[in-house]
Amino acid sequence: MAIAGEAPHVALAVTAPMAKQAAVDSQGAPRQAADDVIALGERAAIAARAELRGERTGILGAIGEVPLRPLARPRQAPSTWTFLYVMERMEEAFRVLGRLPMATRPRGYVNSMPIYLHDRGDLNSQLETHELERMATLRNHVRIPPTPAEIGRMEEALHWPTAFLAGAEFHHLARAVNLGCLWAAVDADVVRGLRRIKVTRRTFNARKLQGLRIIARELVRRRVPIR
Repeated sequence: MAIAGEAPHVALAVTAPMAKQAAVDSQGAPRQAADDVIALGERAAIAARAELRGERTGILGAIGEVPLRPLARPRQAPSTWTFLYVMERMEEAFRVLGRLPMATRPRGYVNSMPIYLHDRGDLNSQLETHELERMATLRNHVRIPPTPAEIGRMEEALHWPTAFLAGAEFHHLARAVNLGCLWAAVDADVVRGLRRIKVTRRTFNARKLQGLRIIARELVRRRVPIR
């Protein structure tokens, strides 16, 4: 509605954003066609109201609406065995092995002292020296146990070097395959590891590649199902 004494185009300019917002709020969430004409501030206000109502369709992300993603990424297996997929399975097996709830060494002496209670002055001192943040990071550690399917794939993959690279002539190949996949899984220092076993990087990569190709060829020959 135009106000007396004002030009008609001024009234249109005032009522236009309200019409846009009404067209958006009528469905309870912003429509994709109106995203280009609505200002970013209005879109943020609409997203805030949608979040307060408990809705998921109107919440905005960094550059737009947040899509609902699946909780777990689906695994993609190739149609046939390749040395790249064999390497991926071996690295996955070592990562799953590290997530198993097993003891790696005998249990030592435990601390029977009660929990120490920090006062405000001690907490302020820890905050100044970043000790409080470090202790919170150490305590915020969760070990997610592997699923039975992951454990089954781990047992299958860790058996490949023993089954297909047995014998004295394949000893260096099996060692290169196991160490290479283990270092990649735990993100270890490869240069330091090669210096410890006294092997050059070129020789190590050649042995690892040859061992992976032999494993892939045997899996194809024996018609092992891919999973």
